[in-house]
Amino acid sequence: MIGYISGTVVYSDSQKSIILTAQGVGYEISTSTPMMPNRDVALYISHIIRETSQDLYGFESVDEKKFFEMLIDVNGIGPKSAFSLITHLGIQQIISAITFDNSDILKSAPGVGKKSAEQIILSLKDKISRLEIGFVAHEKLVKAGGKVLPEIRQEAMLVKETLAACQGLGFKDQDILPMIQRHLQTGNANKPEDLVKIILKELR
Repeated sequence: MIGYISGTVVYSDSQKSIILTAQGVGYEISTSTPMMPNRDVALYISHIIRETSQDLYGFESVDEKKFFEMLIDVNGIGPKSAFSLITHLGIQQIISAITFDNSDILKSAPGVGKKSAEQIILSLKDKISRLEIGFVAHEKLVKAGGKVLPEIRQEAMLVKETLAACQGLGFKDQDILPMIQRHLQTGNANKPEDLVKIILKELR
């Protein structure tokens, strides 16, 4: 199994890149964005082997690779959908969506429908509490040994109410959630109305 590739970009578009290694072998890898030709790169690889094909998916960090492989273990989630989630949302937004039962965020990734989003939440909710990556509430879950403490419930309610208020104003969850995460980390607001005001001020 191929787990890591370093070399020079000889071709790249919005979906695939060809990386030429020092051994003279060029690997075609699914990548999230076009890469500059003639640039040296190193990618963590998830090697998917099927009866009729082999596909390589490239990631800049080992956390992205691990999370991708966890997603494809979910019933009904294939490599393309998992890669779409990682590249369009990123690990933190996926963890946040799972933590707060927000399937709408997961559905915003191309190729991910309602049933798939709900299955991801159902399958991974317990697993993410054991990861060493992620968002503020997730980090608190890890420290609490996976137990949902009152402060975590309060934070989850704060996020849900803030998202609902912003939805009512016409904003999308995937645009607002990163801002909520940032302000929760800095402790700028403890009430939904305060958090909404801060976010609206940023968006003006």
